[in-house]
Amino acid sequence: MYYVEAEAKLNIPKSSILKQIRKPGNLEDFHPFCKSNKALKWPGDGAIDELIYLNGITYKRRFYNWTEDGYDLKIGGRRRETTVNWVVEGNKIHSSLRVRINPDFITKNQVLRWFLWHFYTKYLLKSYIESVVRGFEYFMNTGKKVQSNQFGRHSWFS
Repeated sequence: MYYVEAEAKLNIPKSSILKQIRKPGNLEDFHPFCKSNKALKWPGDGAIDELIYLNGITYKRRFYNWTEDGYDLKIGGRRRETTVNWVVEGNKIHSSLRVRINPDFITKNQVLRWFLWHFYTKYLLKSYIESVVRGFEYFMNTGKKVQSNQFGRHSWFS
């Protein structure tokens, strides 16, 4: 299975991370490529929100497995959906947020999929999720909202 992930380790309680990622419209605080994030149905299993990227691309995120350790969601369109896992671990002193992206590919050709992943998609997704998690870490440590493209532009979403 193909995936990328990024992790932020923080000296804050696990409950603080969960509170932030469960807040409606939370991406507007820390996502450097987010123009807007509106909750359409919130919270819990079956929650739905809308993410509009800086370049105008719009996706709905559909949440499931909403637990005491985070949640999973599907994001994408009719042709493909990507699975994203938001996992929170820790205690009252130290905690972490790990975000894993498991992309779905348009092509079913295994050889083409392998080449696309290893020479293109993996690097752009890794750059993307590292910027998002870095933004989360910045917001949680400073309380300041992340600016658009604060950690650099992204060719898919800026």
